[in-house]
Amino acid sequence: MPKYDYSDGPATLGAHSLAKHTILREYIERYIPILTKGGTVPLKLMLIDGFAGGGQYVVEGQGNTPHPGSPLILINAVRAAEARLNATTGRKKPFSVDASYVFIEKNPKTHAYLNETLKSHVGESFIREKVDLRRGAFEEELDSVLDRIKATTPRRPRPIFVLDQYGYSAIPVDFIARIMTEIPTAEVFLTLAVDYISAHAKTAGEALSRLKDARLVAPELDAFLSGFREMDEAATLSTEDRGQLMRSIQLLLHETFAKRASAKCYTPFFIRSKLSHRSYWFLHLANSSRANDVVKALHWSVSNHFEHFGREGTMMLGFDPTKNRDQILLPFSFEFDDSAKTRTVRALVEELPAIFHARHQSGVSLKDLYSALCNETPADLATLGDAVNRLCADLEFEKRGANGEEREMSTKVKNSDIIRPARQGRLFRK
Repeated sequence: MPKYDYSDGPATLGAHSLAKHTILREYIERYIPILTKGGTVPLKLMLIDGFAGGGQYVVEGQGNTPHPGSPLILINAVRAAEARLNATTGRKKPFSVDASYVFIEKNPKTHAYLNETLKSHVGESFIREKVDLRRGAFEEELDSVLDRIKATTPRRPRPIFVLDQYGYSAIPVDFIARIMTEIPTAEVFLTLAVDYISAHAKTAGEALSRLKDARLVAPELDAFLSGFREMDEAATLSTEDRGQLMRSIQLLLHETFAKRASAKCYTPFFIRSKLSHRSYWFLHLANSSRANDVVKALHWSVSNHFEHFGREGTMMLGFDPTKNRDQILLPFSFEFDDSAKTRTVRALVEELPAIFHARHQSGVSLKDLYSALCNETPADLATLGDAVNRLCADLEFEKRGANGEEREMSTKVKNSDIIRPARQGRLFRK
C-alpha cells in the first residue's frame, strides 16, 4: 500500500501518478504555444497546486529512484515550453512566460520537505521571485488565492489549479464552482479516488453513507442510488454489487459536476492502476473548448493508462435514472486505443446527421461543432473532424470556407469550415 508521508524520505505513490503527471506536463507544454500563438503573444500564467506534497516521490514497486512531484513538473513544463518555442521561432529576443506558482501543503513535515526539494532543484532566488509556498489547507487558502488573482494588474494571470488530494471528499464540488465562477479563465485538474466508496465499504448502506458524506452527488439522485438493484443496505456487497455500484457512482459523480461545477467543458475519464487494479477519476474542467480538446488529445496519446465508461459517440455518459437502468451497466471496455477510435468515428458518422438536423441545419464550423459536443463525446477535435470528413466524402455533408468559398469534398475539413447537410445527402443513415 503506498504511503503518503515524507517523514523518512520521499513519499511512495502508486503507478497511476505517472500517468496523471504525464498529462499535466504535456498539457502545459502543448497549451502554452497555443495561448501564446507560437510565442508571439505574452502570457501571464499562475499555476496553483492545492495539495503540493513534498515535491518528489518514488513509485511503488519501482525501486528508490526519485520522480519529480507536481510542483517540479509544473515548473519544468513551463521551462520546456519556453525552450521549445525559442528553438523553433528563431527569435532574436528570447521568449519567456510570466509564470508564478502557488504551492499549498497542509502537513508541516511535508511542507518542510517541499521547501528543501525546491531549494535543491530551482534555487532560493527562483523561490523568492516566482513561488508562493504556503502551509495550510487548500480550502482555507482559496479565498486569498482568488483575491490575489483578481487583484493582479494590469492583466490577470491565467490560473490553472491542480487539486490532487488523497482521499475522497477533500474537495466538495462547491469549491470548483467558486473557482470557475469568480475566475472564468481558470482551469482545474482534479483527481478523486472514486473506488474509495465501494472498496472500503462492506455493505450497500455504508457505501451510500460515504457517498452522501462526500457531498458530491446532487440530492435528487440519492433515491436512484438508494434503490439501485433494490440492494439490502445491511447486506454484504458482493463483487458484482461492488462493480455495479461503482459504475453508477461514477456516472452520478459526472452528473453532479456537470450540473454544479459551473464549468462549460469537462473531461470525466479515469486513470487505472494496473498494479493495484484501482481507479482514479481524473477531471479537467474549463470554460474553453480549446483547452478541453488539448486534454482529450492527450488521453488518446496516453491511451494505455486511461479508460472511459460509456458510449463511443455522443451522450457518452448521459442516462435517465428514471427509465432504463440497464443503460449504465455497459462493459467497461473503452480504453482510448485504435479500436475505441474506430468505434468512435463510426458512431459519430451514424449520429451526426440527426444532430445536424436538430441543431445545425443552417450550418456550423467544425470548431463550434466541437464546442457544442465536447461534453457529449470522448472524441477530440481531430476525431470529430475524421467523422465529418467521412460524411463529406459520402456526400451527406457539404462544407465551405469561412468566407463562403467552395471546398472540395475530398479535402480535409478545416476548423473554420462551415459544415451543413448536403441537399442530396440522407439526413439519417440506415
